[in-house]
Amino acid sequence: MDQEDGIPGPPPIFVVLPDGQEVRARLHARRQQQDGWRYQIGIQLWRDRANGSAEAAEHRAWVSPAQVRPIPGVSYRDVPTRGPSRVDGLSQKSRPAWTLQYLPHRPGHPGATLLHVIGCTPSDHSLDREEALAALSQPRAAACTECDAARSLASGQPSAS
Repeated sequence: MDQEDGIPGPPPIFVVLPDGQEVRARLHARRQQQDGWRYQIGIQLWRDRANGSAEAAEHRAWVSPAQVRPIPGVSYRDVPTRGPSRVDGLSQKSRPAWTLQYLPHRPGHPGATLLHVIGCTPSDHSLDREEALAALSQPRAAACTECDAARSLASGQPSAS
């Protein structure tokens, strides 16, 4: 992998934020889907700690090509890359089957993210298994116990609701 400031790891890449700002992030993976490429980026942000202070934490997300820009002179050849699946367009394991619910920060209660099986809570964005696993690995993320999202994620198939 390339090094930035002498630190080995995923190569740096520019991420275009919704307001047009560009920030540096790390490119962890890329994959080709039927509708185009997606890039898994990691951005260093602040997160709340239980004691009221803040600490640095990496936030990862899958973004489209319009949301990233390569940094001139940086090689991306070693970034893990997956091509498209070829079973009815998408393999069963990559079909969207999970959603995320964001719980906002409140005094004394840091924000959190809950992973659900589709249909458990309303959401306008669904995740495939890989995205759901990545989301669940983030700080303050948990699986819903009502829809048994953890079990469905472990099996690779959502349970019928």
